Amino acid sequence: MCDTAVSCPKPQSFGTGSLMSAYLVFGIVTVSLAVTILFLGHNVTVRMGDKTISYFTFAPKVSDVLREVGIKGNIGPVDPALLAEGESAEYFTVSQELAARVSEGMNIRVYQNRIARTVEHRVVPMPVRREWDIFLEPGQERVISSGSDGIRKDNYLVQSRDGQIVSKTLTGTKVIKSPQARVIACGSYETVSRQAAVHGGRPVKFVSTAYTFTGHHTAVGAKTRRGIIAVDPRVIPMGTRLYIEGYGYGVAADTGGAIKGRKIDVFFESRREALKWGRRTVNVYIL
Repeated sequence: MCDTAVSCPKPQSFGTGSLMSAYLVFGIVTVSLAVTILFLGHNVTVRMGDKTISYFTFAPKVSDVLREVGIKGNIGPVDPALLAEGESAEYFTVSQELAARVSEGMNIRVYQNRIARTVEHRVVPMPVRREWDIFLEPGQERVISSGSDGIRKDNYLVQSRDGQIVSKTLTGTKVIKSPQARVIACGSYETVSRQAAVHGGRPVKFVSTAYTFTGHHTAVGAKTRRGIIAVDPRVIPMGTRLYIEGYGYGVAADTGGAIKGRKIDVFFESRREALKWGRRTVNVYIL
């Protein structure tokens, strides 16, 4: 209590107006914060490989979100021309534009990419060439040259995404070792003629007649058999390989008294075949 001779201060009290002002300020702050969260903050999901990150962010752009989740590598494609043979480069690609504004519920897919220039060496199988040897009996063979396989270098541009190859493009090839043919001499004319599918050179017209077994060896000492061609050695040298239309492949290995100039005799195994051939003008290719 106060003494009556001394005036006591009256206790202060908050009026209704002051309390309302406090509530109003609190409400404004709350609404402002809510508006800020509503318009500036967003829930986003970032997926990379088998990992998924979902969180709330105030990042304004996709590029900012990537920095927040720790993606700091190269983003965007790599020019293959910058890679040397055997080199590779890794980079990220994103499903959204980097400059795009972040929106509520946005899904951002990040891909891990790899581009590489690779080299592969492949075996080039040696070709096998058969040549008729008139001094070998039918069925006999002799290896003239063993031959060897070649080696080819193939260059590829390989692109991978998330560990899976998405493209493999051949960009160049080079033979660094040429194959050498395996050459086999055969005693069978038919074996050689079957493998020779084409003939070259320009055709020359010859008058041809047929002959069959005479009981004698050819002018070069070989036994007569199909594929033996009698020629004038002044026109076609002995040993020359020929292709006669309608008859097939043969070799100049015999002569005859009546074979002068552009005349040839072709050998048949039977009299019947020889008579059927008779005498005719044919195109002869000198191989």
